[in-house]
This record gives sequence, C-alpha cells and structure tokens, in this order.
Amino acid sequence: MTHVYRKVKQSAELLEKLELAIPGYRGYKEKELRREADRLIREHLLKMLEPAYRDFKSSMLNAAGDTALMQTYNQVQALFDRVIAKLRTASYGYSGFFDAVKIREAELDKLLEYDWNLVSTVERLAKLAREAAASEPAKLGEALSSLRGELLALEDLLRKREEILRGAAGES
Repeated sequence: MTHVYRKVKQSAELLEKLELAIPGYRGYKEKELRREADRLIREHLLKMLEPAYRDFKSSMLNAAGDTALMQTYNQVQALFDRVIAKLRTASYGYSGFFDAVKIREAELDKLLEYDWNLVSTVERLAKLAREAAASEPAKLGEALSSLRGELLALEDLLRKREEILRGAAGES
C-alpha cells in the first residue's frame, strides 16, 4: 500500500515538489497525493474486473436453454454490475475546506491500505469468472454460485470501506 503512495509522491513534478516544501501547503498536498494513490488502486481494480466480467459474460452461452441457470446467471450479472458501479463511484476521502467533518491523513492511509487489500479479492473473483466461462453446462451452476459468493464478499468489503470513511468522519 505505502509503495503506491511513495510511487505517486516520487512522480510529482518539480512544482509539486516545491509545493510540498511549503509548510502550510505541505499537509494539503500530501493528502491529495494519498487520494491520488487511492484512485489509482481503484482504477487498477476496475481494470482487473473488466476481463473477469467479459469471462463471466461468455459463460452465458453454456447457460442457454436452462431456465434455472439463466435465472442464476442474471442474478450474478446484476450483482457484478452493482459491484463495478460501487467501485467506480467509491468516495476517495475528500473533505472540503469548509466541511464540518474532516478526513485526516491517518484515515486516508487506512483507506489506502484497505483498498490495496481488495486486490486479492478481485484476483479470486477473476479466477472464478474464468472458471465459470470454461465450465460445462453441468457444472456451471456451481461455478456461478461460487462467483456469486465472491461478488457478495467484494460488495461487503466495499460497504465496509464506506463505513471506514463514515467512521473516520464521525471521529473528527
């Protein structure tokens, strides 16, 4: 997690580096760099989910003709769409100058750490989507069920991520 933040910080342009040297401005700029690192992690997660979603969509061919499988497939697709939308629109910990609730660097670091840990969940999800695409019709129901469970786990993690932000905001 911190290596992502360090990488973003190291790639700062000269003007940004000068801004980091200004005492009153430094904390603000470091917060922005943390938010940028968090955004990059979430973009990475979305890029990992794109091929997984395509793999999942190809499993529909194996479900054709089986009403129960198509119903399960449609439920998993709705869940997949919901998880991708939540990840795409997730808050990045911004609090404005005049906001009553402030999100501090420690909370942003915790959020970065949490987002970095989502990578392993998305990797498992991608593996299950590939397995569902390769499943024969007899085993597709089980593969879709496993995929559904992992999507529900990711959705729960994204919900907890929002709770981290609300909890951090509530402590200020």
